[in-house]
Amino acid sequence: MKGLSLVSLLDQSWAILKTLQSAKRYERTITLATVDLRSQPQACLVVLRSINRANGEFEFHTDADSLKFASLKKEPKAQILIWRPELSVQLRISVEIDLQCDDESRKLWAQVPRPSQISYGKSPPTGRPISAPFEYENMASIDKFVVARCTIQKIDFLSLSQAHHRAQFLRTDNWAGQWISP
Repeated sequence: MKGLSLVSLLDQSWAILKTLQSAKRYERTITLATVDLRSQPQACLVVLRSINRANGEFEFHTDADSLKFASLKKEPKAQILIWRPELSVQLRISVEIDLQCDDESRKLWAQVPRPSQISYGKSPPTGRPISAPFEYENMASIDKFVVARCTIQKIDFLSLSQAHHRAQFLRTDNWAGQWISP
């Protein structure tokens, strides 16, 4: 295919992330896969908050009482899955995650819209059994607000368009990339 290069696929990967970051909230969801405290796989949706191509990083936010927080505290490696049906492109992004619940995250708290702040801090804490569907209270707690800074280690780009093609890009080789069989 004309114009198909490793550089163009890496650029397209970052363009997909940039498009997601600037989309409406529900369109910014990405799938996060972790391993829980019992070594069981877990997948959930998180909202892509920011990206930084120069540093090879992106961020999402989470609650300090969540299963994903506990899982990432134990094993700070995860994989992100993004599917773009209009492009027939799947991105699998392997990351190492630094969980920040400190002065830096407190500065970001002020930028979180008030309606979104209620997502951080619940009574009883998120994931705990309750007796009825709405037997909890939203607390909007800055102490439960966590910034998850994801440092990208690998990008796996798979195109399922007419001529399938796939490439992987590694931080350790400065994102040079390599074609691999789809």
